[in-house]
Amino acid sequence: MRFVRDRDDARWLPTRFHFALFRLMAIARMSSMEPRTRPGIIVAVDRYQSTFENYTISVWYLVTASCFFAAIMPLPAAIAVASLVVQIPIFVVGRGQRVNTIILMSAATIAAAYLATTHTWIRYVAWQFLAILALNALASLVLLPMRGWIRKLEARCGL
Repeated sequence: MRFVRDRDDARWLPTRFHFALFRLMAIARMSSMEPRTRPGIIVAVDRYQSTFENYTISVWYLVTASCFFAAIMPLPAAIAVASLVVQIPIFVVGRGQRVNTIILMSAATIAAAYLATTHTWIRYVAWQFLAILALNALASLVLLPMRGWIRKLEARCGL
C-alpha cells in the first residue's frame, strides 16, 4: 500500500476509488483543486479506502436487493431477507473481495434482467440497477485514455 504525506488533495486521487463512476468524479474534483499541503495528514492510496464510495455502493445494493425481494414478499420481510441473503455468497465463496464482488453483482444483474421484463413496479428498480451498471461501464471506457493524466495527478502528490 502506498501513502501520501502532507497533501490534503490526495484524498481525491482516482486510484483511491474502485468503481469507474467514482474515479471519474474524483478526477473532476482533483483537477479543479489547487495542490494543497496540510502538515500531519497521511492518506493511504488503495482502491478500497473511500468510505463514501463503500457506503454508497453498499446502501444502493441493499436497497435494490430489498426491492427485488419485495416483489415476492412484504417490504419489512424483504429488508430482513435481503440483509441476510447478501451475506451468504461472502461466507460460501470466501475467496476474497474481487470474487465476492463478481458473484454479488452477477446475481443482482441476473435478477435485474429478469425483473426488468415484468409488468410491476419492480421493473423500474431493475432498470435503474441496469442503467447504473451501464453508466459505470461507460465511465470505465472514458477512463481508458485518461491513464496518463491520472499518473500526472499521482505524480503531483508525490507518487
